[in-house]
Amino acid sequence: MRRPTPLLRLSPEAAGELHHLHAKTSAELQLVTRYRKEFDRQLKTLIGYDALRKLHKGTENALLLADLVKEVA
Repeated sequence: MRRPTPLLRLSPEAAGELHHLHAKTSAELQLVTRYRKEFDRQLKTLIGYDALRKLHKGTENALLLADLVKEVA
């Protein structure tokens, strides 16, 4: 039989601080996402959909390669 995982108990102050940090981070993430969408929209009108798609794919591949190199090291 498996025992249920015990719940983490936080003080009210720690819970409030964690909630504040979560709200702040969520707001920052929304701003970054909004900026990226608008940037992509404008870039697509400047260089075209296919070039933007190639750029995204190249960036994704470069990041994956960097992660692999870091993992090997």
